[in-house]
Amino acid sequence: MNSVTVVGAGPAGLASALTLAKAGWSVEVYEKNAAVGQRFHGDFQGLENWSHEEDILQTLTRLGLQVNFWIRPFHQATFYDAQLRPHELQTRHPLFYLVRRGDVEGSLERGLYRQALEAGVQFHFGSPVNRVEGPAIISTGPHFGDAICVGYLFETDLPDGAWCIVSQQVAPRGYSYLLVAAGQATISSCQFTDLPRWKTHLEATVTAFRSLHPFEMKNARPFSGYGNIYLQRHLQVGQKRYVGEAAGLQDALWGFGMRYALTSGVLAARSLTDGQEEYPASIERELKAHQQASLVNRLLWEALGDRGFSYFIRKFEAPRDARPLLGKVGGPHWLKNLLYPIARWRLSRRGRYRYTSCDGEDCTCVWCTCERSRL
Repeated sequence: MNSVTVVGAGPAGLASALTLAKAGWSVEVYEKNAAVGQRFHGDFQGLENWSHEEDILQTLTRLGLQVNFWIRPFHQATFYDAQLRPHELQTRHPLFYLVRRGDVEGSLERGLYRQALEAGVQFHFGSPVNRVEGPAIISTGPHFGDAICVGYLFETDLPDGAWCIVSQQVAPRGYSYLLVAAGQATISSCQFTDLPRWKTHLEATVTAFRSLHPFEMKNARPFSGYGNIYLQRHLQVGQKRYVGEAAGLQDALWGFGMRYALTSGVLAARSLTDGQEEYPASIERELKAHQQASLVNRLLWEALGDRGFSYFIRKFEAPRDARPLLGKVGGPHWLKNLLYPIARWRLSRRGRYRYTSCDGEDCTCVWCTCERSRL
């Protein structure tokens, strides 16, 4: 029986492990934490559904993943500009699906974990891995922080809904959101710069949303998380395949990464089980164009600022169906192809760390880089 090692039990690693086990491979997953989902705390997150024409639930089915976790479709959301003026977005098909993250009942991670166990995957928790021999999937998550999300989980009397504020004063180069479902709420400030002042921006987020939708935070529990925006030069080094955020695969504008994580995890596994398509080629076919477009989107958004956002969000307002237009404006385009080298250069200049690959076929380093250096 063929065997493979998966390093990291996030969504990408779990999707890889499940796919490999279902194909008859012997799979060992090593996770440094004591359980799945330790990066998150039961908070709500959006599984975006506008970047591709195919509904994400259809994508999950095509990838061979069951929806055995809590999930709720949202067809509308209210965006507020820097002056807190509302802009209502409505869609015929779901704009996004709300899921719960972390080591809690009904979470995305718990659902994938159960599927992997049923398929015969062996898990080793509390087992960090620095080097690995033979075929391996590397799903170690973000290497450092380019952006942080800080906020609270709490109980509320607010009705179900999704609200987002885009303001440089509230969340620099980022956004703040309030998500409510069945009496549970997540409020967060996602910041892409000025990270040391996160407390100030979180307070501004809570104050702004309370001015719009007065509420009390019952049994409030703080949480925080981070992510990186960078481009891995090599998706595959020798027998190691990098997936999810470990490969730099996520949306650079909003920071959405679940679609990228699940897709890359399955594609990496299939490149081993099927052998019909190289892993980097499958990523280029499925994800690369959208990821490159997202880098250009971030460059343009930061250049346009609050006024630019206010101008563009009005184009998506109800009563029109916002989903097709969001996909078109945010997706790949030949003009973005021209701007992509500039966006990539700007990103490399701003990065906190530079990764240099050893490029060795026989290298066993999990990080692929044989260490990182500060710019």
